[in-house]
Amino acid sequence: MKQYLLLLKGKKELDYSPEQLQKRLEAYRKWVTTIEEHYVTDNRLERKGALIKEKDKIATDGPFLEAKEIIAGFVIIQAKSLDEATEIANSSPLVEYFEILVRPMITPHYP
Repeated sequence: MKQYLLLLKGKKELDYSPEQLQKRLEAYRKWVTTIEEHYVTDNRLERKGALIKEKDKIATDGPFLEAKEIIAGFVIIQAKSLDEATEIANSSPLVEYFEILVRPMITPHYP
């Protein structure tokens, strides 16, 4: 099986109240148990950051990047094909809150 990166990109401003965060987390945890044989790892990212468009030119919008620019986190799964990885990503409850970019990962071959 090949590994795929599911990149979670903001598509709208989220409610970050403890209750809503807990609700999303519980739905996500339940989903992970349904894809257990495909799941490799995941991680959330902080809401702040910088965007480098050119050498020495860093662009941000205030203290946070705009919601549409926020990369909220990632999940790494394994699947037999891009179609299967896309199907797995589409089954995530996070698709309600994020755009999910599905990309195959290349295994590096160093001499």
